[in-house]
Amino acid sequence: MIAEFIILSICFLFSTFFSIVETAYTSLSHLKVSHLVEKGVYGAALVKKLKDEPSKLLSVVLIGNNIANIGASVLATSIIISFFERRGVQNLGAVLGLATGIITFLILVFGEIIPKNIAIRNSDKIALIFSLPLFIVSIILTPISFVLTVISKPFVSLFGGKISSKGPFLTEDDLRFLIATSEKEGIIEKKERDMISSIFDFGDTTVKEVMTPRPDIKAIDGSVDIKEAVQIVKDTGHSRLPVYEANLDNIIGVIYAKDLLSCSLSKTIRDYMRSVIFIPEVKKIDELLRQMQKNRTHIAVVIDEYGVTSGIVSMEDIIEEIVGEIHDEFEQAEKNFEKIDQNTYLVSGKMPIYETNAELAIDIPVSDGYDTIAGFVVSMLGKMPSVGDFVKHENIEISVERVSKRRITRLKIVKGPIRIEDNIVGG
Repeated sequence: MIAEFIILSICFLFSTFFSIVETAYTSLSHLKVSHLVEKGVYGAALVKKLKDEPSKLLSVVLIGNNIANIGASVLATSIIISFFERRGVQNLGAVLGLATGIITFLILVFGEIIPKNIAIRNSDKIALIFSLPLFIVSIILTPISFVLTVISKPFVSLFGGKISSKGPFLTEDDLRFLIATSEKEGIIEKKERDMISSIFDFGDTTVKEVMTPRPDIKAIDGSVDIKEAVQIVKDTGHSRLPVYEANLDNIIGVIYAKDLLSCSLSKTIRDYMRSVIFIPEVKKIDELLRQMQKNRTHIAVVIDEYGVTSGIVSMEDIIEEIVGEIHDEFEQAEKNFEKIDQNTYLVSGKMPIYETNAELAIDIPVSDGYDTIAGFVVSMLGKMPSVGDFVKHENIEISVERVSKRRITRLKIVKGPIRIEDNIVGG
């Protein structure tokens, strides 16, 4: 009888052990584990090794827990039945029912609820403390775990699942959610969230989405003299300008403003012109950035599938995809809001909805799909915006005044006394 009680106690201890490590390891994030490893915390490397094989870890824990719980149930039932038999109790059904109730209560409370509640509050400490015992147990139970994994794999695959020993353990969606949550909790600011989100989208963005379109290209005719070229650079305010021959479909190079500062008027701009790279519209901007760094160039000509010049793109355009609009020393920062007359206003496309409503005393609806007045207009238009497009909402008309790189940069808002019942879109 004493031996049975000792073995029963051991089963309960193992049940507690497996429950506590199961919760500790599932609650412990891979980021936390990596941080512990970097700090050189004792046992962290072993914890990482166990976490890096989640399917094996789960199998070992479940096998061990089930063996411990079944062993405890069998022994407890045997002890209870023997106890009542020695006292002359013959109603075996009642005894079995009582035994089942007692063992279920003990396993539920001492083998599940208590250890798991302790583990969830101290996951990192418990994972470190029990890393070595768990590693030893995993070695012992590996043969059983392997056999059961092989047997279960076809059934898992049948329902579209996959037993994988490796990650990824942190997906892009997980990171986006983490960033959004951090902003809501005040850990990071909105502009920081926007910058991090831009990095995620960076590799999916094509050159066509960020380039300066052909109608907006400022360029120099290769036949002009140095004096005229200098004046063009002054007028445009750009530090680099493409040079063309005959038309924009024959761009032959690029001229840097700094190269014209100490040039000889007897020479032509071709003597100071630098080579330019040509890239397709569909090229990803992260690939282009690497190419520009390799070639040590800051500007590229964008061509379409027919070889026609469709735009130009600079390194500044690419960087702005992450950090937002960059104004150089020649650019004048525009006001977000400018009143023209009693009912007419010019506003920046990036002006927030709440600020627009407050300044103009209007009621543009807010949505999870947009934060700015430009976002509202695009959502109403349902297409890429062009200058002259307009939308009407209640008693206001919003028209697109300026578009840069497919983004609305300036809008005109006209307030009217008549309330229009239906929203109107036009262009």
